[in-house]
This record gives sequence, structure tokens and C-alpha cells, in this order.
Amino acid sequence: MRRWFRIAFPRNYLDRRSRAGFLFVLPALLFFGSVFILPLAQSVLYSFYKIAPGGAREFVGLRLYEKVLTDSSFWTAVGNTLQLLLFSVPTTVILALAVALGLNRISSLTWRNVWASMYFLPFATSLVAAALIWQWIYEPVYGFLNYALSFLGIPPQKWLQSLFQVRPAIAAVSVWVRIGFDTMIFLAALQSIPEEYYEAANIDGANAVQRLRYITLPLLNPQIIMVCILELIFNFKIFDQVYATTQGGPAGESQTIIMLLYDTAFKYFRFGDASVMAVFVFVTLMVVTLLQWRFFRKPVEY
Repeated sequence: MRRWFRIAFPRNYLDRRSRAGFLFVLPALLFFGSVFILPLAQSVLYSFYKIAPGGAREFVGLRLYEKVLTDSSFWTAVGNTLQLLLFSVPTTVILALAVALGLNRISSLTWRNVWASMYFLPFATSLVAAALIWQWIYEPVYGFLNYALSFLGIPPQKWLQSLFQVRPAIAAVSVWVRIGFDTMIFLAALQSIPEEYYEAANIDGANAVQRLRYITLPLLNPQIIMVCILELIFNFKIFDQVYATTQGGPAGESQTIIMLLYDTAFKYFRFGDASVMAVFVFVTLMVVTLLQWRFFRKPVEY
């Protein structure tokens, strides 16, 4: 409390510097609080109420949690989301790391920047626009993918209409969108590794695989963990690609937890149930993120 008083009423130069720093971050704090903290608090509050479309509320305690957490459709949506995670997160991280390693080997800075920009472009694209592009690519009759596969003698596939192909097809969209962003993170980290480490390894007779295993990957551990966390959050909250392409179909095979949350709140106006789902998403992501950060982070020094 005394510290806040000295920021509000500075007595010396250091207090004035502290107040200036606080004022600089205050807009970001207000934005974060109004966009993230306040809606989260409202979701937690609404999860204990049965809310009618007109706004009437009835306190029901934990009954909505019991209702949602025992609903088979909710766990089906969670299962679909986890399958999309398994398809997209490892693929995105591995491909992004491979692309970053390839770009880092390009000696020409101009060509490296050109290729890096090409990989980054999908990330700058609207998710809805990217989904619509891939919807055309997956089109069973006139789509580009089936046209290309026809030259290999493969019959047309119903990618987004198939019960078995729809989730991998949507996961491919996520990989295409996210790979550029993750590549930039890995590329920046690779360029910060001192060249002396590799020179010493060459003198000791280490080959390329050994240099990757014992130097590159250990030093990239913080970035790998961060990228995994970001991809986990992004793919667990996947919505735009599903809504723009399948809207949860066919037969609910691509309905994710956020898609179910959206339908529950804005189609069926069960805001209390939707708030329970939002709390579930927040708690799940928080727990998994903390576990990842706790058990997989390995500081490395040479």
C-alpha cells in the first residue's frame, strides 16, 4: 500500500520514474482487464445462474456444472477438440522447426527474408478467409486437391463431408495458418545461438545430427515450450475454421467445445451453460499450461 501511495504522490526522482512507468503500462492493463479479466469474472458469476433470454436470473448453485459436465454432447465436443489438437499441434511444431532450420541455413539475407515472408503470409490472413480458401481446395467436385489427386489415380474424396476425414482436413488448415508464426519464433531463437558452440562441436567431430541433438534443441527448449503452449491454446479455442467450413458437421464430428459454447449461448440462449463451458476451457488451459511450463522447461547453459 505504501508503494502505491509513493507512486501516486512521488517524493523523489525514483518515485517519479516509477509513476511514469506505471502510467505507460496503465492503458495496456485497462485493456487487458476490460477485455479478458472482466469477461472471465462475468463467466464465473453467470455459471451459477440460470439466465433467461430477457435477462432474468435464478441462482442455481452448482447445478449447471452438474448438467454440463454430465452431458454426453459436451464430452463429444471435448473429444473432437482433443483429436484436432493431436492432429495439428505436433505437426505444426515439428514442421515449423524444420522450416526454421532450413531458413537458418540460407546464407543470403535477402532470400532468407523472402522465404520467411512467404511462410508468414498465411498467418497474416484472416482465419475466415483462410477457411474459405481451403473449403474451395477441399471441394469434392471442383476442388484443387481432388483435381491434383486425380493425376495419381486417387478417386475424389469428400474431405469436409466425410466422418473420418473432416478433422484431419480442418487440422491441416490450422497447420497452414500457424506454421509461419511458429517459424519466426524458432528462426529468431536459432539466430541468437552463438556460432562458437557449433565451431567447438565441429572441432570435437560432432556431425549434423549430434549438433542438432546436443546444441540446437536444448538451447531451443524455452521457445519449443512457448510454441507448444501457444499452439495448445490456439487449437483448443478453435472456432473460425470450423464455423466457416462445416459449422460442426457432418453429424457433429467437427463440433469443438468453443463451437458448442457459441451454439449454446447464441442459438439456444442458455448463457449459464455456456458460462460453465467457458470456465472449463479457462481452467483446463491454465492447468495444462502450468504443467507444461513446470515439467518440460529445462534451462540449459554451455
